[in-house]
Amino acid sequence: MSVAFLELSTNGVPPVRFECEPGEGARLYFLEEGITGWYSTPDLKVSTVERGSGDGAHDVPESCIDYATRTVQAHIAAMGGNRAETLRLWDSVRRFSHRNVRLRLVDDERDAYVEGMFQLEGPAEWDGEFMQGVLTVVCNRPEILATSPQTGQMLPVLDVADGNGLSYNQRGLETFWTGEPNNSPSVLRTDVLRGTKGLAYPLKYLTRRKIARPNQVTFVNHGTSPAYPVFTCNGPMPNGVDLVVEGTGQWLRCSQPVFGEPLVLDCRSRTASVGGLDVSRTLVSRGFPIVPPHGSVTVTLRTSGDGWVDALMRDTWM
Repeated sequence: MSVAFLELSTNGVPPVRFECEPGEGARLYFLEEGITGWYSTPDLKVSTVERGSGDGAHDVPESCIDYATRTVQAHIAAMGGNRAETLRLWDSVRRFSHRNVRLRLVDDERDAYVEGMFQLEGPAEWDGEFMQGVLTVVCNRPEILATSPQTGQMLPVLDVADGNGLSYNQRGLETFWTGEPNNSPSVLRTDVLRGTKGLAYPLKYLTRRKIARPNQVTFVNHGTSPAYPVFTCNGPMPNGVDLVVEGTGQWLRCSQPVFGEPLVLDCRSRTASVGGLDVSRTLVSRGFPIVPPHGSVTVTLRTSGDGWVDALMRDTWM
């Protein structure tokens, strides 16, 4: 399998690209040693207990099989027309120090990336036009994610009222004395005020109807590891958000009202947040959907309101 290119990026630093072959002119590229830690799984993070009698250890359920951090290493090189140009190329990579980076790999099969902490090992020997070393990214999240996500948008069913309905204008009463001030006897009299207040006839009653709108998304995970959608809920949704995972009996319900700042439901961390603040205490039902490898999940929005929900998922590999 050939590799098209390797790209390193982060916020605030120009991205750098490592080509698969040296080619013409000054450039960064990766060596024949290639990249390690990408096409393999990370180390297992499982504790086993040996059987007191019999062979082997006690069985470990699949739900307990987890992996440690992923370490990706790429053998890279810089080649310039002279020593100064080669150093400038190498320094463009060293600028990623003290940062969390994204390492993207594009090959014949897919376009995917990992994120983690950056480390660079340089050469010990002096070479005027050539420098080689090892680029390392330590990923706290071991999954490899597709660069292009699957996205969808769900809208709540719109509840519309037709007609004028009952109009309560509440006519008022005015009390005053008749006659001139010097005349007697004066008579106390009460009249109905004219104006916009009062109960209007004939009565018209409201007719409510529901307008169906797209309120469902389906995700298909083409990867080899479970994928975790993220739902960004935009208001107004005064009664919170109600999502159902079709065919599973699972519900994801959050009573947090949504106004202004979006509500984010993260299925990997199983949390709800608004503006970066954790509001998971408002989760009424924690049926967070997980998309199995080479499987699909359909989610339906059951919330009333005028907002919308943006859904996002990336194919995931381990």
